[in-house]
Amino acid sequence: MALDSFHIGQASPAKIVVQKNSNPRFNFRNPLVSLNEWVIQLTPIKDQEKATFFRLMATMVNAGISITKALKILKTQMKNKHFQLIIQKVNDSVEGGGSFSEALSEFNRYFGEAQIGMLEAGEATGRLNQTMLQIASETEKSSQLNKKIKGAMVYPATIILILMGAMYAVMTFVIPEIKGVFDSLGANLPPLTQLLISVSDYIVGQTFGFPNAILVLLMLAGLFVGFVFWKRTLAGRLIWSSITLKIPIFGDLSKKVVLARFCRSLSMLIASGVPIVKSLYITANSVDHPLYEKRIRLVADDVKKGITMGENMKDDERYFPPMVAGMISIAEQTAQLDQISEKLANFYEDEVSDIIKNLSSLIEPLIIVILGGAVAFLVIAVMLPILQSSDLALL
Repeated sequence: MALDSFHIGQASPAKIVVQKNSNPRFNFRNPLVSLNEWVIQLTPIKDQEKATFFRLMATMVNAGISITKALKILKTQMKNKHFQLIIQKVNDSVEGGGSFSEALSEFNRYFGEAQIGMLEAGEATGRLNQTMLQIASETEKSSQLNKKIKGAMVYPATIILILMGAMYAVMTFVIPEIKGVFDSLGANLPPLTQLLISVSDYIVGQTFGFPNAILVLLMLAGLFVGFVFWKRTLAGRLIWSSITLKIPIFGDLSKKVVLARFCRSLSMLIASGVPIVKSLYITANSVDHPLYEKRIRLVADDVKKGITMGENMKDDERYFPPMVAGMISIAEQTAQLDQISEKLANFYEDEVSDIIKNLSSLIEPLIIVILGGAVAFLVIAVMLPILQSSDLALL
């Protein structure tokens, strides 16, 4: 039966204390079972799988099926073994006296704070099934947005990899052959050509019997890993977030992605009945941008003191454009914060989609400059000695 054929009613709230469900410890009596569990947990859980989970849960709860029975049914339908394991543990927590939201909060690596907050409000207000349907819908939208962003990065990344491969081929196969021609000229080589030959000699050479090309690749890999770990530190996240906001094209894209997440999360939480201050704190954790997270927390602190969101935002156009501050201010005055926040989220999601669609044409000039610079460097470095020798021969 199609999901749309069900009429979504109200679910009774669940107010129970949860039993903490920590990660499984290694079972020394049966190590194969623990090893199998560990391997299963390496399987990623996709956003589409989570959206399907919430949508089916909402349908079954609306049909009068208990949460525990619905979880047992879903466990058999999910193909992802890792997700099956999580559903089983969630079901164990609920059967042991925990609420659905509290059981899911034990797996906050997979279920965001905004989702947990919405479920808590849904349980308290008897709108659990509507809340789960909303979470499913928003998860799908978020997944589509993330896919578009990742897809937009494929083109420039591919061009850079091709350029690096071409440069490596030239340095290892072409330049060593041309070097013999330069030696036969018997003239002093220009500094640019000497630099090119020195780089080529190093790449094709060895250090302690180990190919230098492999050493360069290992060094680049080490720098990349070091950068990734640095970016996960608090200082690294703050510095990198500040840099990304200032990069042409990508800075504007990053800002609009964060604003779309902020407005979408705020709209979802307010519509679910979560208090505004708590909604702001939860939203701060869900935007995935440390500078905006800090700024949104300041907004929440001011709201607790009686200062409106719009009044706070209008003083800082670096993070909140005048349109956002103005519409939020109107939303607060008309008690339509959830509806207007949703309109803002839709607007910025459309803006992000437009930027991504035009991204290839926007970055093509930059790619042309990089490729042209690389080609010009090679041509000048190779042709300069030949032209100089021709001038000497004419003299």
